[in-house]
Amino acid sequence: MVRPRLDAPVPELHLSPALDGVKRLMGNDIGTRERLALLAIDEILQHGPADFNARLVCERLGVQQSMIPYHFGGRDGLIVEATIWAYRDWSNYSIDILRNTSGTGEKRLRAYLNAELDWASRMGPIALLVQYPMLSEPVRASLQEKYGDEMRRKLEFHLAALSDIVLDIRTGSNTPLDYDDTNYPPIENAIIHAREFLTASSISWASHGLAMWASGNHMSTQSFWTLDAGKISAKFAIKNHIDEIVAIAKGR
Repeated sequence: MVRPRLDAPVPELHLSPALDGVKRLMGNDIGTRERLALLAIDEILQHGPADFNARLVCERLGVQQSMIPYHFGGRDGLIVEATIWAYRDWSNYSIDILRNTSGTGEKRLRAYLNAELDWASRMGPIALLVQYPMLSEPVRASLQEKYGDEMRRKLEFHLAALSDIVLDIRTGSNTPLDYDDTNYPPIENAIIHAREFLTASSISWASHGLAMWASGNHMSTQSFWTLDAGKISAKFAIKNHIDEIVAIAKGR
């Protein structure tokens, strides 16, 4: 395939601050392919995946639309690439917060849960697409084929880290978490510490649900947050939910 010509200098990217983590993961010396993926994430963040327009990505970068099929095979391929980079950012951000938080297991778990909320609230529609990539069957199938193994490893890595944190909470220990998604503890550990692993799975599901709620306006509960009675607020409800998750980690 002949590479499409770049008819104009590549303009400076003007992206949402929410994409700073993705930019750091990509590094400083990125090419057209990575720039297109960054702009795709930014467009999905602003307009949602259903209304995503690949033409606007090309216009923002000042390149021909033929760059999309050249680099990604088409619009769906670009969405797949945007999704995996956002998924990497999610994994990296919450684990970094977990590792960089000192103190008890409970303090570290709360930091992790708040990091999940923070990331989801900043990324909006991207957060939903990352965890539940059901925009279309071709997108889901392509994501599974190209990056399914990587996504599985990262999730297992998170579960291994959460299992260690649960064990820390219940024993008063402090695991350094000196592993990543290439050398996390083997599945045998999950069998040895089955209760902690199952608790970690419950925490992961609960945190994902809370993060999905935080990623946008949940239509069914919008009116609830406007109630004056009892000064009910979303902030209080979130804190209460996190308290419940921590109680599960403690073995309640």
